[in-house]
Amino acid sequence: MTAEAIEDVWSRTRGRDWTWADLQEIPDDGHRYEIVDGSLYVSPSPSRPHQIAAGRIVRLLADAAPDHLEVVATVDVATDRNVFEPDVVVLPADLAYRADGPLKPADVLLAVEVVSPSSRRMDRLVKPAVLAEAGVPAYWRVELEGAGTPSVTVHALAGTAYREVTTVTAGSTAVVEVPFRVELRPAELVGPRRRV
Repeated sequence: MTAEAIEDVWSRTRGRDWTWADLQEIPDDGHRYEIVDGSLYVSPSPSRPHQIAAGRIVRLLADAAPDHLEVVATVDVATDRNVFEPDVVVLPADLAYRADGPLKPADVLLAVEVVSPSSRRMDRLVKPAVLAEAGVPAYWRVELEGAGTPSVTVHALAGTAYREVTTVTAGSTAVVEVPFRVELRPAELVGPRRRV
């Protein structure tokens, strides 16, 4: 059924860009469907470690966020010819409670991506470039593999591109102010929960 539904939508999108409305017609099959420069981009469902790290980022940010902000996971953010689904988004609380289509870049204060093997290029190059150009003030990239991981790289908007504010690696702690004051301890994003 999923393949048939995608093929049906695919046949109607030939010769034109994919849209957010097209994505709504694809059944939820666990894959992540996004639009990049008008074309459909499909990635596998996130791994369990990916989902744990994203969930812990949500809790970390929600605990630190001012009352007028809300933190949500996997919501659509649409630019001109792109629809991305960041792992975590910080937005004004009044917008978080509405279900009236994708968020606009102006609605987003922070987008967070947890890098997966299948999403490295998207999360390191494509998404930050598009979101910065669209004016999203902050972007965090969470790396779970490689030296010094887990790590969180904090970016802030400088013109139409992001500048790196800091990278916090496993075993270290840092207080960042982007988009609000929060203490980062990347080692706590993976493995068994640590109860205080």
